[in-house]
Amino acid sequence: MPRTATVLLLLSLLLRTCHSSQSPPPAEQKPGPQPPPQPASEPAAQATSPQRPIAAALLTDDIATIMVFPPSASVDDDLTGRRELRPLEAIYELKQSLSEGRADVFNKGEPAVNFSLPDLSVGRHILVIPGQPFYWSDNDQTFPDPFLFCAVGTTSIEVEAQELWEKTTYSGDSPYAYKPPPPPQEMNDPGDPAAAYRGDDMGFSAFNIPYRRNLELRDAGELPEIEILGAGFVEGTPAECGRGTNPEKMYTSPLRDVRVVSTVSHDSDEAIPVLKAARFSVPRGVFTYPNHIQIIGKLN
Repeated sequence: MPRTATVLLLLSLLLRTCHSSQSPPPAEQKPGPQPPPQPASEPAAQATSPQRPIAAALLTDDIATIMVFPPSASVDDDLTGRRELRPLEAIYELKQSLSEGRADVFNKGEPAVNFSLPDLSVGRHILVIPGQPFYWSDNDQTFPDPFLFCAVGTTSIEVEAQELWEKTTYSGDSPYAYKPPPPPQEMNDPGDPAAAYRGDDMGFSAFNIPYRRNLELRDAGELPEIEILGAGFVEGTPAECGRGTNPEKMYTSPLRDVRVVSTVSHDSDEAIPVLKAARFSVPRGVFTYPNHIQIIGKLN
C-alpha cells in the first residue's frame, strides 16, 4: 500500500475514535421552584435569654440594693463601761435569688477587695466587713463621714454617724415621755418649749437618739431612728438629711408617729402652736456608696 494511503487511513480511524468518546450535550434544564432563603443565624449574645445571664455581673437596684453602716461601739455595762465594738457592716437586699454573689469593696488607690455574700436568697442580709480599715474618698472626706446633718423646718442637728448606735449625750429621755409643766400663773412663768414658735413656724427644740432601739434595728438590717420635740409639723412632713456638715445632696424621710405632748403654752396664747413629738428614720441614701461598694452576682 502506498505511503500516502496508509497515512489517510490512520487519520480516519483517529477521528472516529475521538468522535465516539465525546458524550452528547445535556438536555436543556427548565428552572424549577427555588427553596426560600434561610435567615442568618443570630449572635450568641442575642440568643441568650436576658433573664439568665451567662456570667456574674454588676446587679442593678431593681435586683439588689446595698447600704453601709459605719463602725460603732455600744456600752454593754454602765458600771464597768465595757464596750462592744461593731465593725463595718454592709446591708444588702436581694429581690431575686442568686447562684453566685460577692461584694466588691474599692479602697482608695487599691484594687477591689472581694467578699463572698453569706446568703444568696431573696431578702435582707448583713455582710460583716472585718479586718483592715478602709479609706474611702468621697469629696475629700473619709468614710464613714464624721458628721450626719438632719433638719426639720428652721432647725437642724449635726451628730457623728456612729453615734446613732452609741450611748452619748444625745441619748436621753424620749420626747414621747415629755411631761408638760403646770399652767403659768403669771406672764413671766415658763411654759413648754413651743413658746419659742408662733403661728405656722416649724422646727424642733430637742432631739433624742434611741440608741438601744437603733441597735435592735441594726441587727435586723433596718435604718436607725431619730426622735424630735417641736412644733409646726404634721404626719408625713419631710425631714432632710445628708452626709457631712455641709451636705452636697439631701435625702428626705417622712415624720411619723406625730403626737401632741403639751398644750400649756398654746392654752395661754393661741398664737403659740402646740408641742409635738415625732420620729423619722435616717434616709437610706445617707448610707449608700455606689462608687465604693457594689454587689456582683449571677441570677438563678
